[in-house]
Amino acid sequence: MRMRHVVSVMAWVVGCVAVLGCGEDPADQTRSYYYNGVNTTRSPDGQVTGMGETLLRRVFDGPNSQIIEHVITKDAQQGVQENTLTFAVTDSKFQDAATGFTGDLKGKPWEWTEWTAHGALPNGLQIESTTSIAEDKVTVDMKFRQGDALQFTLKHEVTATTQADFEQKRADWRPR
Repeated sequence: MRMRHVVSVMAWVVGCVAVLGCGEDPADQTRSYYYNGVNTTRSPDGQVTGMGETLLRRVFDGPNSQIIEHVITKDAQQGVQENTLTFAVTDSKFQDAATGFTGDLKGKPWEWTEWTAHGALPNGLQIESTTSIAEDKVTVDMKFRQGDALQFTLKHEVTATTQADFEQKRADWRPR
């Protein structure tokens, strides 16, 4: 009987390692989410100037205090573009060391429902971004400014998808 208990505990430990965290506390877990949807670019007066598709993989890596976002967009003007951001999380704040983007997280830690971010692109454009997170939907509203002047907005509206569908669409978008 005692040996069976040891085997059960070992199976639980191995299972925990396999999923990269198994405590009930989300801060002890690494969870990946996959999304697919559309993006819309608008001029300062609200006119649609471009539309495309968006794929988003978001990883909440509690054990390493990171949020990793892999964003892939496809549109007629710029083709396919991929960007990965790795945000270090401290309490309710985050920062990407590579870009200098910073932000504030709202909601229960590692189960956030909203965040805001801001930073500058190499060309000087300032970005302000607000992300709303629901169970199966993410909306990202971005404003691009030069000084005080709004240059354009970009909105991503994505819904949950499977990892397999995410990877298939990503592969379909790659040049052959």
